[in-house]
Amino acid sequence: MDWVCERESQFEASKTSTGKPQYRVSKVLYEQPELVNELIERVQHIVIPTLPILNLPPMQIGSVERQITAHNDGGYYKVHNDNGSKETGDRIVSYCIYFHTERFTGGELRIYDLLFNKGYYKQAKSLSTLRPRNNSLVLFPSHFHHEVLPVVCPSKMFCDSRFTLNGWIRRA
Repeated sequence: MDWVCERESQFEASKTSTGKPQYRVSKVLYEQPELVNELIERVQHIVIPTLPILNLPPMQIGSVERQITAHNDGGYYKVHNDNGSKETGDRIVSYCIYFHTERFTGGELRIYDLLFNKGYYKQAKSLSTLRPRNNSLVLFPSHFHHEVLPVVCPSKMFCDSRFTLNGWIRRA
């Protein structure tokens, strides 16, 4: 937390691959210290045995993308998937590690079930809503539709944000 709070000025406004305005409100930091590498190695060791639970076929890990995301007061990310473009098509597993001071409310991760219809996945009406629990890890298939519900952070202070180390596991 201290390291992240000290780098508030290095966070930049997040973007989406579609460029749609008001689709995502958050800040992102792409450069992280070596200590993050240790966390990423742990995530990789968890992913392989988790694939059957996620109904994903066995795979070799190619690369692991990562970023630190901050959602402050009014922050959100509308429904999307993490591998819906040519550049992201080999993302297989999305991950999210929560770390924060819990001085906010909201910011739940909503993951939608999928329907497979005519060769395409479509978002179902059924879903799971996960509260952002500090020091927890969430893994899910990158093709699942999901969203971050709005965050309420009364102090509006950066260090009180909903923080995640999040990213994507790509197949080799």
